[in-house]
Amino acid sequence: MAGLVKAEAYDEMIVNICPNGTSGEVINIDGLYIQLPEQPPHEQILYHDLPQEQQRWERHEPSNELLRLKSMDDWAQSPKEFREKHSAYISEEYRRRKEGLWFYNNGIPTYITGSHYMLLQWTKIDASFYGYYLDFQRKLFIHAQACEIDPRSVGQLFVKCRRSGYTNIAVSKLLTEGTLVKDKVLGVMSKTGKDAQDNIFMKKVVGMYRHYPFFFKPIQDGTTNPRMELAFREPAKRITKTNKSATAGEALNTIINWRNTVNNAYDGERLYYLFLDEAGKWEKPADIREAWRINRTCLIVGRKIVGTALVGSTVNPMDKGGSQYKDLWFDSDPEERNANGRTRSMLYRIFIPAYEALEGFFDKYGNPIIEDPEQPVETIDGDFVSIGARTYLNNERDALKEDANELNEVIRQFPFSPEEAFRDSVDSSIFNIGKIYEQIQHNDMMYPSPVVIGNFHWKNGEKDTEVIFEPNPEGRWHLAWMPPQEVRNQKTTHRNGHYTAPNTHIGVGGVDSYDLDGTVDGRGSKGACHFYNKFNMNYPANMFVAEYASRPPLAKIFYEDVLMAAVFFGYPILIENNKYGIARYFEQRGYLEYLLDRPKHLMTSHSNKSKTKGVPSNGADLLQAHAQSIEAYIHNHVGENHETGTLGKMYFNRTLEDWIGFRIDKRTKYDLTISSGLCLLASQTPHKEVKKTDFSKKKFLRRYRPNA
Repeated sequence: MAGLVKAEAYDEMIVNICPNGTSGEVINIDGLYIQLPEQPPHEQILYHDLPQEQQRWERHEPSNELLRLKSMDDWAQSPKEFREKHSAYISEEYRRRKEGLWFYNNGIPTYITGSHYMLLQWTKIDASFYGYYLDFQRKLFIHAQACEIDPRSVGQLFVKCRRSGYTNIAVSKLLTEGTLVKDKVLGVMSKTGKDAQDNIFMKKVVGMYRHYPFFFKPIQDGTTNPRMELAFREPAKRITKTNKSATAGEALNTIINWRNTVNNAYDGERLYYLFLDEAGKWEKPADIREAWRINRTCLIVGRKIVGTALVGSTVNPMDKGGSQYKDLWFDSDPEERNANGRTRSMLYRIFIPAYEALEGFFDKYGNPIIEDPEQPVETIDGDFVSIGARTYLNNERDALKEDANELNEVIRQFPFSPEEAFRDSVDSSIFNIGKIYEQIQHNDMMYPSPVVIGNFHWKNGEKDTEVIFEPNPEGRWHLAWMPPQEVRNQKTTHRNGHYTAPNTHIGVGGVDSYDLDGTVDGRGSKGACHFYNKFNMNYPANMFVAEYASRPPLAKIFYEDVLMAAVFFGYPILIENNKYGIARYFEQRGYLEYLLDRPKHLMTSHSNKSKTKGVPSNGADLLQAHAQSIEAYIHNHVGENHETGTLGKMYFNRTLEDWIGFRIDKRTKYDLTISSGLCLLASQTPHKEVKKTDFSKKKFLRRYRPNA
């Protein structure tokens, strides 16, 4: 029986997908460990009798005698000899449908699942052709099978590139299962109800089912071209004296249908399979996060998972459904589980880079041609290519370097990484995200990374002595530069007895604080802090040097983290004064003068009278100044400088990504944007206007000079 087993070489519990419980090779797909069936003997593997170069997947047409049959009624009425002749073939097809298949692919024993076999052998794509074997689709089928079997998972979440064929894969899974199981409901939703009906249900589900062989077609009710549901039940019959009941026992009584795109479309129903197509493109009033919260309950009874979901999509801009899909992606990491062994979403995520799934770049064995080959390679459709998919896509990107909008769209549609897939549209951000993405790409390519992760602590645990930075991959601070030893820990004393920051001329800090130790949902916003070097001639200038984004269990831990960093750098800090807990903490610890007053260039007639540290978190002028400070910094110091060809020194990708999503009307969600903007506001020195002297009333006296 397939399920959870322990592999000797792995500490993690893995998922065995063999229907017969055999134990073969263990593979890792995006953090999910999957055990394949045991490899059978050589002579039981398809194409074992062919030369290696001829070993490749090919669909095998059934005999013309079988093709003439259109229904099980035709089969039942066929001569006994005919049925005996073909029964073994049909039984073998049922076995392959259930257990999958091993075949040699250019000398390599290769396993495909039963659903994958059904797609390749029996599923006609768009009513015109059968699909090719493609290696990345094998990975998707195996991952989906593991998601279905694993009692900790409700299904698969796929972030895809364009034209990856995922709709065909998902519909193949629906039909494979829906034409086999009894008394089940299988559902379909897409970005709109019309898409679900026209493009998924009628074009794919009904279209593919029509071309199934007769022996895979259950008893069907309704028309041959249904618009609402594909019902595998006994057609209604008039009850008469001689026919008092229908023979419903022979029917599966299973239904495949679709629903309009609303959050509670299947609320209250028990589902065996659910396909959520284009889930990264659902726009209001539908919300994929909310829809998933409701619909996943249709797949669970108590603690038991009774159904499976297939969720896949390319990603819309963040304000058009992409943001909710991104949240679902982060909640579906199989390496982050709760005490029950489940992810927050109960899905397992998977991503396939575009260069592994790009149409036209598969060799005749279905393997991706990623890197440039030494000699031209024959593709699966008979062409020859001399460059790899990665080079081809990079060429497309290079051609659009001068057009940030078009370049960004190409990267979003054909991503190399999940981060690229979740890029926002240039038009939807208030900042120049073309430059931001240039910087992120540059940062990702740097080796070694200039960012060091760690924590600050007091030397020997004695407060108010010397602060030490200690690298730790699990640390809360990210540092891109540290001040020289002679500059660190140089606090001085103010006349009121409090310590004061000595290095105001070098840099400043900004903090987006929180006052509550916990939140109802256990998540809440994070405390955020940045330190920034102003313009100077002696140290790296116009550069963020430290970043913090964490929510320790107690707010006081966060306050102390910030205090230690401020002492280490010797920089003063600008805070938002609506969350005054950090100010009280600094005052109690004797560091009140490390907190900046409201900068003079942000003063108003009312604020001149206030003695409160920091700046308010509201006010149209201040919010505008905050956003403009980041906008100006991005323009001047982020991404490529096209005049000099140099790249910026903003190395904190978390902050860069926070800037991308920032919305001035929803600014509280963007902790790192708030703290980084406060840094920039604190670093600004207002331009002092030189007053022109009025000489009109001056009296000039001739100066007496004695003769030499």
